[in-house]
Amino acid sequence: MKVAVVGIGAVGSAACRFLAEAGHTVVGFERFEIGHGFGSSHGESRIIRYAYPEAHYTKLMGQAYPLWEALEQAAGEELFVRCGGLFFGPKDHPELASMQQALEINGVVHQLLSAEEVTERYPALVLHPNEAALWQSDAGFLRAGAVVRAQARLAQKAGAELRENTVVESLDALESFDHVIVCAGAWANTLFPEQPLPLTVTRQQVTYLAGELPGYPVWIDAESYWYGFPSDGRIAGVKLARHIPQVPFDQERLDRPTQKSDDDAALAYAATRFPSLGQDVTHHASCLYTNTPDESFVFDHPRPKVTRVSACSGHGFKFSILMGRLAADAATK
Repeated sequence: MKVAVVGIGAVGSAACRFLAEAGHTVVGFERFEIGHGFGSSHGESRIIRYAYPEAHYTKLMGQAYPLWEALEQAAGEELFVRCGGLFFGPKDHPELASMQQALEINGVVHQLLSAEEVTERYPALVLHPNEAALWQSDAGFLRAGAVVRAQARLAQKAGAELRENTVVESLDALESFDHVIVCAGAWANTLFPEQPLPLTVTRQQVTYLAGELPGYPVWIDAESYWYGFPSDGRIAGVKLARHIPQVPFDQERLDRPTQKSDDDAALAYAATRFPSLGQDVTHHASCLYTNTPDESFVFDHPRPKVTRVSACSGHGFKFSILMGRLAADAATK
């Protein structure tokens, strides 16, 4: 089959690779350069984890993990840093209980730690006596930008043609293809004016603070939805961000501004949880969230021979390789 893929981010690069490796004719279209910093698939790290309040997401991660491991082997480079993960909050927090149940239903090994046990393992992290944490050893982070570049490279090696700096104005221009996969992220609705999705695009900021947390896991705070990473070995400092959509942002703006107020918020949060970190910002950057109202993924067929897919932002990167695989299957099977 001859398949077009519109958008070569995390999902699109995966779809291109799976299609090309299966022997299909693949042409990918990317409005910027592959690995660009204008969307949601760039940067040094994205959390990967089994722990979810919804058991079906935990189950899906059981399908995604082998794909990530296979990609890392095929690429011959480190793309998945396995450092473990903590999800902490008040002992009676509903998401803590839901996560534990989801892990148990799916047979994923985990531990429920008291605040004292967390302090013993990770003394730089401040937990209160009424708090607890779920520990999961298979969590860690994916090297986001490197993932996209590796998948694109493997797709090209398998015969895919990837056209950078090429904007697809209309699906009518792709009528010669047997199937079209649209995974354009924040630009998805530009190709479906008659069937727009209820997408909200926001600017999000990540902040790196001076200091290191060697041997620490990735972590998520259930109460505030702040999350963070130990040093990624690429950018100096410890990365913090917040999984709460910010102010709506026009994706057509090619500047991605950073704001001191966001850095100040990260510093204020770190002072309560990681007081040993420095007060100096070593790096900051912005990206886009593209979310549905309930943060669920998009996977549909708005037209014959067209698959529209988005893992959405904030929590979708870890699923992106699976979404790309499913899109490739939907196009050809």
